[in-house]
Amino acid sequence: MIRPSNIKNILLACFLIGVVYSQNRKEKTILEFINSRYSANVDSVRLFLDNSFIYYHAPYIGLGVGTDKTSSEIVVSSVSPFSDASSKLKIGDVIIEINNNKLNNISNYTIENIIKGSANDSVKVTYIRGKNTFSSAVILAKHQYKQNSISFIDDIKTYGDRWYEYDLEVLDIFSKKNRFIIYYEWEGKLTNQGPTYSYRCMEIIKTSMSSNKVTSVDAVWTEKQFMDQFK
Repeated sequence: MIRPSNIKNILLACFLIGVVYSQNRKEKTILEFINSRYSANVDSVRLFLDNSFIYYHAPYIGLGVGTDKTSSEIVVSSVSPFSDASSKLKIGDVIIEINNNKLNNISNYTIENIIKGSANDSVKVTYIRGKNTFSSAVILAKHQYKQNSISFIDDIKTYGDRWYEYDLEVLDIFSKKNRFIIYYEWEGKLTNQGPTYSYRCMEIIKTSMSSNKVTSVDAVWTEKQFMDQFK
């Protein structure tokens, strides 16, 4: 006769065995790719990527502009040709106000972290070009940046140089044929005694049927990005 305590131990053992062996060979390869990516092992990442690799950043609602922040200015560094801003803002413009709110004391690194709203909302942008000040109404839209393998690897190098330490925990992974959905949590520090930054991300990773190399990584829109529109 099997005692209840023994049944409990047997069930626990079965569960642990299931966890250990639940990942198939292809899923383990994807986990190796993720670990190489966040450990900034550039040479290893190159071996995982297909020649046609594309990284699709998580979509966002915004102006469709990239910015650089100095100690006192937010300077436009890029403008999407598909955005409403393309007919109004230019590279080098200094943005000073959003909806009459001055930006001279902001701590956010990019302009897209400041703007809140839904697609088709109108945002008043005040900016300096040369010696003149302009104000334009810009329509927000859904945007998604893409990277090829070269710029993707360049970002990995930058990441490796920037963070003092990090921790990565895979929360779940699911696969079907050559498509993988991976959900993980990342946290890291810029300095030894600095604060800890963290985020959770879900990505859809596809591989080539012939070579099993990664052809694309598609970052899924997070709940936080959705809720930020209402703040």
